[in-house]
Amino acid sequence: MPWWLSLLNSSLGIISAGFGVVAVIRPQALAPSGCGEFGRRFYPAMYAARSVPFGLLVAAVVWLAPAQQLTLLVLAAAAAAQIGDAAIGVVHRVPGMVVLPLAVAVLHLAGATYLL
Repeated sequence: MPWWLSLLNSSLGIISAGFGVVAVIRPQALAPSGCGEFGRRFYPAMYAARSVPFGLLVAAVVWLAPAQQLTLLVLAAAAAAQIGDAAIGVVHRVPGMVVLPLAVAVLHLAGATYLL
C-alpha cells in the first residue's frame, strides 16, 4: 500500500478513536436529545467501546502488516462499521453523521482494494 494511503487510513483510525473518547468525556455530543439520562451515557459508551479499539487497530495494522490478508479484512470491517454509522445518520437525519463516515469508508475501501 502506498505510504500516503497508509497515512490516511492510519489518521482516520486515530480520528475515529478520538470520537470514541469524546463520546465518553462529553456524552451529550453524541447521544440523542430525547433518550433520557440512561441513554445519554449508555449509547456514547457503546460507541466508544467499538470505535476506540477498532480505530487504533486500523491505525496500527496499516503500518505493521500492510500487505497481509488480515489488513484487508480489518480495513473492510472498518469500512463496514463506517457505512453502518452513516446509515444510522441517514435514519436519524444527522448530516454530519453521514458525510464523514462515508468519506472514511471510501478511504478504508480504497486501502483494501489496493491490497487485493
